[in-house]
Amino acid sequence: MSDINSNHSRISVSLTVVALLILLCGGAFLWSRDHGSVSTDDAQVDGHVHPINARVGGTVVWVNPDIDDTKFVKAGTVLAHLDTNDYQPAIDRLEGDVQAQQAQLQTAELAVPITQTTSSSKLASAHDSEAEAEAELASAKAGVRAASAQVQQAEASSRRAENDRARYEQLVNSHEISRSEYDTRMTDANVTAAQLSAAQANLQAADQKVQAAEQHIAERKQDVLSAATAPELVATARSSVERVSGELKKSKAALHDAQLNLGYTDIIAPVSGIVGRRSIETGQRIAPGQLLLNIVPTDDIWVTANYKETQLRHVQPGAPVTIHIDTYGSDIQGSVESIGGATGSKYALIAPDNATGNYVKVVQRIPVRIRLKTVLADGRPLLPGMSVETSVR
Repeated sequence: MSDINSNHSRISVSLTVVALLILLCGGAFLWSRDHGSVSTDDAQVDGHVHPINARVGGTVVWVNPDIDDTKFVKAGTVLAHLDTNDYQPAIDRLEGDVQAQQAQLQTAELAVPITQTTSSSKLASAHDSEAEAEAELASAKAGVRAASAQVQQAEASSRRAENDRARYEQLVNSHEISRSEYDTRMTDANVTAAQLSAAQANLQAADQKVQAAEQHIAERKQDVLSAATAPELVATARSSVERVSGELKKSKAALHDAQLNLGYTDIIAPVSGIVGRRSIETGQRIAPGQLLLNIVPTDDIWVTANYKETQLRHVQPGAPVTIHIDTYGSDIQGSVESIGGATGSKYALIAPDNATGNYVKVVQRIPVRIRLKTVLADGRPLLPGMSVETSVR
């Protein structure tokens, strides 16, 4: 009987020890679970939503029939066409302006060396002409001096001949000489008088040549002054080149802008993703900047979980995360990528002002960005806006 009681005692002690061990293990598990991870159901899948806006206005002439809400579109797919007749005439006009200004630029560029050569040649020619005019003036002045000497000589000869004639006239009147001798002296007087008149005429002509030479020199000096403006003429020609070049750049820029506008009549998907909120139809008149549809990529997504500030004491970037997808009822894995720079209230349109005096302490939430190891859950895509539950270990 004592042996039976002893066995029962040992069994009771063993069961008690086992129960205590189970309680200790369960308590340790619950403690590690509660203290080794933090969870929240204030989380959702996030992603980029790309709005597709019209870059130019116009009339829609074609919409891709494969583009509709919930359908997948690849990057580079043409979504719609606008009427190009609104933009092609501007391109044709600007192309004509560019061609005309290119021709003007070539002409202006050719005019620079021609102006430079012509101006230099004119200046050299003007200097040569001035030297010739000065030589002509010197020659004319020499002619004046020679004519003056001839006049003086002719005046002396004329006076002598006239004096001889007067003396012989008295002699012929007193019948001391013959009439023929007096006629000879009369002829000599007439000849010398004629020679004097001719010499005086030559002197007058020489004076006129001097005046003409002086006028010629004044004209040549003016030519030199005019030709001396060669640098200004060359500068003017180069300014013309710069002006035409500037106008050509403006026309080319306007042409490029018109070509861009024509290219914008093809509305192209910039990214791959699922179409949403389509609002474009054939025949519709759209304005620049008008929203036509949205494209949501399915390969660039993450999870944003809003944790209480008291839960983030031990959360660090790189910590593993389990994400439960409410839509599919399955779990996927991820890791903490970064922790937000401010609480959600600070990002609110009207942030709370604790300085008003009616402050009530509320536990704030801080967004945590979680990077996903896969963008599929059980082979099905994750979509921005899906509700999830996250647990950071």
